[in-house]
Amino acid sequence: MQPQGPSHTAIMTALHRAAHLLFDADPKILEDRFARAFAGYESDDALLSALDKIALADFPRTRTLFCLRSRYAEDELARAYGRGLGQYAVLGAGLDSFAYRRPEELGTLDVFEIDHPASQGWKRARVEQLGIARPAWLHYAPIDFEHGTFAHGLAASGIDLTRPTFFSWLGTTQYLSADAVLQTLFTIAAVAAPGSELVMQVIVPPARLAPEEAALVSAMAARAASVGEPWLSYFEPTDLDRHLRTAGFGKVMHFDQKQATVRYLQDRADGLTLPAYFHMITAQLG
Repeated sequence: MQPQGPSHTAIMTALHRAAHLLFDADPKILEDRFARAFAGYESDDALLSALDKIALADFPRTRTLFCLRSRYAEDELARAYGRGLGQYAVLGAGLDSFAYRRPEELGTLDVFEIDHPASQGWKRARVEQLGIARPAWLHYAPIDFEHGTFAHGLAASGIDLTRPTFFSWLGTTQYLSADAVLQTLFTIAAVAAPGSELVMQVIVPPARLAPEEAALVSAMAARAASVGEPWLSYFEPTDLDRHLRTAGFGKVMHFDQKQATVRYLQDRADGLTLPAYFHMITAQLG
């Protein structure tokens, strides 16, 4: 993450989500009508022109992953909301647009976007430039996961830690050291109320993948490093499972490429698939 300005990877994630609307068949995995504008493109033609100039590794599968991980997290959130969780904390929010896209769920749901101060500041300026009003239920909390105190930043956000909260952490753990990731997980377990839930995505080590799948991970990591945002950590799912249980999460569920394919990708006209490094975990406290 650069000390000033937007996160390049946050912009690229939004670009992929916007491209899904242009290139892929209905039904959409995720219908993010804000992604293009949030990423800085004024029209579909501008987005397509930018895509022509960018060499993207395995573009169909990566945009599938970027959309599907958010779809899964939001489906899990809807389930948790149905059982009474009224707070949603988005860790490493980037250009996430949930608070603008899902008004039907926001009558009693407060959304807390937690992100690096530089990236969050750029997003807020971009939204203001677009003339989009900030929803009353949306709260911002600037936190540097690598150098700040996560617990203090979380408390300062205004979130009520005595109430069960749903946390999502998508597409950012690889940019942090393993120690910073684990410290954040242990902090959530220590400060969040019983019944709180977490859904997160991690990158599995390339060594456990087939050669062509490992090559995709290496290509994406190299691209991120070339713009000053190197990948710093990978996690074996079994190791992370153990850490989560040690931290105090009593219910840990894994959601991998095969499960995601069955739930979301079967019988699609466009034949979208996921890369093998896709892995998500949902965990519950208490």
